[in-house]
Amino acid sequence: MKQEKEMNGQIGEKSPKLKKGFSHSGPDSNSKEAASEESKSELEQEIPGEQKEGGFSNFPISEETIKVLKACGVIFLSPIQAKTFHHVYSGRDLIAQAWAGTGKTSSFAIPLMEKLLGELQDQRGGRAPQVLVLVPTRELANQVSRDFSDITKKLAVACFYGGTPYGGQVEHMWDGIDILVGILGRTKDHLRNGKLALSKLKHIVLDEVAQMLDMGFDDQVYNVAKKYMKATCEQGDRIGKKTQKMAITLEHLAIKCHWTQRAAVIGDVIRAYSGFQGRTIIFCETKKEAQDLSQNVSIQQDAQSWHGDIPQKQREEITLKGFRNGDFGVSVATNVAAPGLDIPEVDLVRPSSPPKDVQCYIHPSG
Repeated sequence: MKQEKEMNGQIGEKSPKLKKGFSHSGPDSNSKEAASEESKSELEQEIPGEQKEGGFSNFPISEETIKVLKACGVIFLSPIQAKTFHHVYSGRDLIAQAWAGTGKTSSFAIPLMEKLLGELQDQRGGRAPQVLVLVPTRELANQVSRDFSDITKKLAVACFYGGTPYGGQVEHMWDGIDILVGILGRTKDHLRNGKLALSKLKHIVLDEVAQMLDMGFDDQVYNVAKKYMKATCEQGDRIGKKTQKMAITLEHLAIKCHWTQRAAVIGDVIRAYSGFQGRTIIFCETKKEAQDLSQNVSIQQDAQSWHGDIPQKQREEITLKGFRNGDFGVSVATNVAAPGLDIPEVDLVRPSSPPKDVQCYIHPSG
């Protein structure tokens, strides 16, 4: 800034005619400096606060990563990403909570990848992962691993979950893994069989930990936390209670009807709140209910069901991808679709019947 002021002063002295017709007092250089400061002040006022805090220059992010982010339309870090970046980058224990769609995955993916890229040395085959991300569902595992892979191709990212052959996952371990995204069950299988080593582990992430606890993985999550983390599961418990309190303080609407009229009422609600061009997710308690509702004539938009009986590959490549791309407007799902998935521009989310407990309502609606 000092150099810029001096340069402005020289211009003013050498070109006094530029000032002709403008009222000013004092030396030209002072006038120029005042104008420069005023322009800077106006410019700063025009930039929203969150853009200032999330500016890339505030964080140790490489130019290569910045280019990738900008190509994806990201020009600054979101509030949750900005607030957590330095904590994650420095390896501190952290619990973060934010609304769906605010960039929680990138809040740990970007700093962890930048940290690993800055220390990149050992790229030999068979290397053990330095980052482990545990998630509750296959769909979320695939989404998180894709988010990592989209940022850089210099690190080996693997995704482990059940329902797929062991062979391909073993080959990943032979080739070497830098970042492993997995579900507890399959990850524990590889550890138990001696195929997976976590001797080089530096960072561990429990994504959607409250959902893992709800699914009955309390002991497994606690054992992972006890062995690899300084934080305890009691902190994750507090997040669940805080989320419940948040849900209770919001306004919720219910439409009372006879069960035989439920499909017709849901169809009317979709047309009223989402229209024929919008996107809607309806959550059902059972696979049969989801299948039947998706084929009901009361749902006049294109609809597809999404539940555990549908093959994993079809759920990922047809149902989830098709819904994201707008190939059909209504997804009728069981809770398999609930935790942590980032599906943008959804107009309406609703359960087909009253939930039995708070958590069953929070995770699908979140």
